[in-house]
Amino acid sequence: TGQQPMTQQKNNTYTNKQNRLSILINRNGLYYLISDQDNKTIVDLSSHDFVDHSPEEELHHFVHKYLNEKKIVEQSFLDVRVCFVNNLSSFVPLPLFDKNKKATYLENHADIRKQDYVSFDDISSSQIANVYIPYVNVNNMLLESFGKFSYVHCSSLLLDILSKESTENTQPLWFVHIQYDLAYYFLFVKGKLQFYNAFNWTDEKDVLYYTMAVAKNNSLALDQTNLLMSGQIKGGDKTHQLLSKYIHKTSFFTPSNRSNKLSSTLLHPHTHTLLTELPTCEL
Repeated sequence: TGQQPMTQQKNNTYTNKQNRLSILINRNGLYYLISDQDNKTIVDLSSHDFVDHSPEEELHHFVHKYLNEKKIVEQSFLDVRVCFVNNLSSFVPLPLFDKNKKATYLENHADIRKQDYVSFDDISSSQIANVYIPYVNVNNMLLESFGKFSYVHCSSLLLDILSKESTENTQPLWFVHIQYDLAYYFLFVKGKLQFYNAFNWTDEKDVLYYTMAVAKNNSLALDQTNLLMSGQIKGGDKTHQLLSKYIHKTSFFTPSNRSNKLSSTLLHPHTHTLLTELPTCEL
């Protein structure tokens, strides 16, 4: 990440220094993946939806309760990485970025309170800094639980994955990633980021509306441009069916140059793109 890994001494009761822990955290729930990178295998993969959209102030309690029930906090890992899934972020071209003015980049995107901690990721593959608000209470809880971890924003990880993918594409790379109540849209043209935004959605009609709006605003031909999809969308589900009615070509996305090919019947590559890329990403 753009931040140094957070560190604290910790004595865990159980140690398996070969395993890596990756966690996706949103106010609606979380996913985690424990992987053995040496053997390219999955040790454990699980997801949990919180009953209610948890208030930010209480999020660390919900996350800790679940990780504790799964006996994750009792373990030590070779590496712990966290991906925050929210829309409290803003892309800034690196040449214009001033880390001393981080909060100013978010003023039009989020309600910033004085106590909010503002972080950033440096995505050198796209020459972009992503400024965002992580969940500080969750960070503090994870620091206490694991002693050391690093974190990154969901949109940073997606941008890094896609920017490497787009260099191999002569056609526009049009992409949507759905994670909980957020839809992240990217468009690359000739290897360069042309458009990015994240939208809140409640049903499949919202996703269709935003998809069509992105296409219209960027003059994309719906009968020619392939829409790549990943995250919590499955072949034949309501969202996929609706998108397929209006867009001639859709396909599910998995990174073509994956160095981290984990093998498991539990894993659906396009659904778990973020989890599988997180352990080896260089952000």
